[in-house]
Amino acid sequence: MPFKTDDEILGDYGKYVKLQKEKYCSHEMAVPRWEEGQKRYVEAVFANANRDLKILDIACGDGVGLRQFRSLGFKHIVGVDFNETKLEKARESGYEVLGRDMHDLSDFADRSFDIVYSSHSLEHAYRPAAVLSEFHRILVANGTLLVVLPYPDTGDWNDEAHGAKYELGTNLVDHGQAVMNYFEAHGFELLTHVFDRFREPEIWLSFRRP
Repeated sequence: MPFKTDDEILGDYGKYVKLQKEKYCSHEMAVPRWEEGQKRYVEAVFANANRDLKILDIACGDGVGLRQFRSLGFKHIVGVDFNETKLEKARESGYEVLGRDMHDLSDFADRSFDIVYSSHSLEHAYRPAAVLSEFHRILVANGTLLVVLPYPDTGDWNDEAHGAKYELGTNLVDHGQAVMNYFEAHGFELLTHVFDRFREPEIWLSFRRP
């Protein structure tokens, strides 16, 4: 088998949910470097974007990114996270924030967002292919998927938290090629890729949804 799956690492979805909501329930606001890194990304990538764009912030956590969007004047932002302990803070941003699992975004109609923004979330997915299918469905034609992932994410010390890294290819030190190939195999066209080290080694990816 080319990669380990979450079935092998965790055994079942129920265990995955328990681990993500309890053991790995980190708060970005509690780590200044991470909070600053999120703000830095939003400022860099969205500075010149149209403030009327409809944007979905996936796994928005305690709302650091949402507050940065608010400071930049974006009008139509929705945040989703399935960890209720984080949502109260996220809602202080003033945007709509929903308690939802990124594997099931059925509350949102087809082609309802211009941008889907996923920062340090897909590596935690139980079924990353299912998540990407939902992203593809809810993006408008020519919409943009923006993704930040830890890269390279080598070793098995964080397998319980980052169980999707083997399927995504972030465990491979190949200049991100396997990761980019994975997204393209799931219906997205690569626009840009950038490597950054402010928070930790990361890859910043942008894709077009045809």
